[in-house]
Amino acid sequence: MIEQRPAFMACKNPGSGWRIDILWADGETEVIKGFVTEHDATKWISEHSLTCQENTSQQR
Repeated sequence: MIEQRPAFMACKNPGSGWRIDILWADGETEVIKGFVTEHDATKWISEHSLTCQENTSQQR
């Protein structure tokens, strides 16, 4: 069985700021808001994505 991992994407909000969209293997999308710059959002992804991927079998 192939384990699917979540996909992370930094997205520009309408107006100002950035958010992170996380697409989980079950098709659900989680949104994390509140990033001022794209750099802030991508930094969060680099720091937290591995932890999220390791916890895919746990309840969100």
